Amino acid sequence: MRNSETEEKMIEQRRERMLNEGFRIFAERGIEAVSMQEVAAACGLGIATLYRYFNTKLAFVIAIGTKKWEEYFREINADYARRGGELMTAAEDLDFYLGSYILLYREHPDILRFNQNFNNYLAHTDAAPEQLQDYLRVIETYREAFERLYKKGIQDGTIRTDEPIQVMFNATMHIMLAVCARYAQGLVYHTGDPEDLTRELMILKRMILNHYVKQPFSFPGA
Repeated sequence: MRNSETEEKMIEQRRERMLNEGFRIFAERGIEAVSMQEVAAACGLGIATLYRYFNTKLAFVIAIGTKKWEEYFREINADYARRGGELMTAAEDLDFYLGSYILLYREHPDILRFNQNFNNYLAHTDAAPEQLQDYLRVIETYREAFERLYKKGIQDGTIRTDEPIQVMFNATMHIMLAVCARYAQGLVYHTGDPEDLTRELMILKRMILNHYVKQPFSFPGA
């Protein structure tokens, strides 16, 4: 029994190392430019060992994306619970979730870089829906949080809900994610001071809040 548990633990640790090392390399260099052989070498493993865990590069990349977003959403959900999210108004929820993207940019820019590389890779890959099932399940949790925010807004009236939910989602979360991703990849010119970029993101956040939140409302630090 002990040997079996030890072996399972070693397998899980090895899998974790593969995912973390693959994430690091893919975030830095892109996905299409990096071979599985390079990833295996970075892990200190043979290519056959890597393929025993992940039979294709696509499966490996999807597993990385699933793991990293799952970890980040777990972090966000814990923070939301600590702040008493269930008692927040829809306006406060919107402030929180927009701010979570700025937190992502400041503390996890590698996730944003990987995500952009991941999207580019998928655009050139024939991934079947069933292959993306676990990844999409994780991503869907964020959309579900927005749906709860929107429904809360219908009830408490602190935000505009005259626009369809998909329009509002695209105009808030998608815009914030797209801008943060471009900043994380260095695709926007700036002075080199990361604080300047954070200030710019805060301005964007405030603009979105001003459009959707019914006034008067105060957002600390917004």
